[in-house]
Amino acid sequence: MRFLQLVILIFILISCKKENIYYYADHKQIKDSTVIRFVDEELEKLKINTKEKKLKIYTTLDSTSYKNNLDSIRNKIFEKSLHYSLKPEDKEAFDEWFREKIIVIDNQNGKVINYYSSFKNLKYDRNGVNLNGFRKIIRLGSLLNENPDAKVGENNLFNPSIQSTPQDSLKIKEREKGFLSEFNIRKLNQQAYFYNNVSFLDAIQIFQTLNNGIVAKPSVIIEVLNKNKTVYRQNIKSKKILNKKSLYKIQQNLKYYKKNSFGAFENQLKNTENILFFGYNNIDYFMMLDDGKYTYLIFNFSAVITDIEKKRIKMIPHIWMKKAGLRYYNAIRK
Repeated sequence: MRFLQLVILIFILISCKKENIYYYADHKQIKDSTVIRFVDEELEKLKINTKEKKLKIYTTLDSTSYKNNLDSIRNKIFEKSLHYSLKPEDKEAFDEWFREKIIVIDNQNGKVINYYSSFKNLKYDRNGVNLNGFRKIIRLGSLLNENPDAKVGENNLFNPSIQSTPQDSLKIKEREKGFLSEFNIRKLNQQAYFYNNVSFLDAIQIFQTLNNGIVAKPSVIIEVLNKNKTVYRQNIKSKKILNKKSLYKIQQNLKYYKKNSFGAFENQLKNTENILFFGYNNIDYFMMLDDGKYTYLIFNFSAVITDIEKKRIKMIPHIWMKKAGLRYYNAIRK
């Protein structure tokens, strides 16, 4: 009898345990720990204490999972890597170390409709990008924002070969600092772009603004309730900073960049308006694509440990990372 009472008591205690509840846009409950971690990061920016353990959080995210598509693509990438001195027995290490993230944002309303991450382990997770990969496009945007009549060629973003960059050109100039402040990016080390990181959503915001001229922070949280009382409700703010003339010049640069930098993928990119590849270091690779309706950020972490005990590492070539990103895009686009 006492044992039965103890079991009932434990059951009641477990049932009464306070937990935050996270919802997709269709009110299905979010169970994926990586998605919850992403939402928590956004809640922290809103200064909402997730340790309350009694919140109901409604998000913009779609409940549809693309995991099966992404896993099948990962298998194809591993098959390719067999030609790069990897062995079938390295599959466990490949699955452990080849990591990616996908963020999909609706261009019309700025809502983050999908987030996928294979970073189950927080230790190896990535949650930001380096501004150095945005250096050229920020400079182009800041120049045309200040002077729409400025003469710029269509090849400003194009880099035909690996070139050394003078140290002085890596600095963030005052005009560029002012341009970045439009995105609420202010605490900058102006000595060099590569000293500064921004969040995934900040990176997407810059890219989208250079496409449509409107600054609008991508949104994840629709509403947060505490004991059924609203403590936060989405309030999307936007402002226009680039005129039609500036946007046209930026679009011409992006089209030239897409056509000349990655001609090998031309057939796969017919349905995109523009594309931007930007690396952080030797093992991280990012790409952003805009197909008119959605903007996609795809991140690949390409380090592969081929011997777990000896910690030997081999790399997937970046050219494969680009192709992998395009496969992801083709798998998830609406």
